[in-house]
Amino acid sequence: MPATNAVLHDKRYSADGIFCEPPKKLETAAAAAPAQNSQSQWNTNDYHWEERDATDFARQAISDRLLGDRTIWSDANGNILEITAVELTGDAASNVRKGKRILTYSLKLKVTCEGCRNGARLRGVLESVEFCHDDDAREVVVNLATEPMESDAGVEVNRAMKAHEMFARVLKKKALPLVEGGGAWLRDHLAEHRG
Repeated sequence: MPATNAVLHDKRYSADGIFCEPPKKLETAAAAAPAQNSQSQWNTNDYHWEERDATDFARQAISDRLLGDRTIWSDANGNILEITAVELTGDAASNVRKGKRILTYSLKLKVTCEGCRNGARLRGVLESVEFCHDDDAREVVVNLATEPMESDAGVEVNRAMKAHEMFARVLKKKALPLVEGGGAWLRDHLAEHRG
């Protein structure tokens, strides 16, 4: 049956001559758009190369982890050994290409500890060798260096040397594993980071 002029102007008529429901308005453009897996507003479905800096995230994470409980050792006499500074140098980035996330980092961790025992003061520096995303070993190698600080007046040299030796043992026994574990934790934490 040929369409007449009256039928052509009917709201239910479409160009192919089949009657159908009138067009409906879409709720919103966002509801009609497919869901994105990306955090980016311009990089739909993470197809194009995009790099986000994760260095500040890594610095904050390791500082929170190691400085959360600063005290490494203390006793009832007021002697204490604690972490005073955490420094992370290097770069970390989260890259995305064709929906695949690629994490790259090259970092070096430096932790400074200071303590006092019977008037003798000591500073210990635990410094990691550079660890990267493409290292085969998961462990972070940390080197320890100690140096006596200016001690309180009246401390005997023998006593200061014994305190220094004791602090060095405590640093090796407690602080070294803490910093090595912190570096390994940082590797895992960066791998989980979705930034």
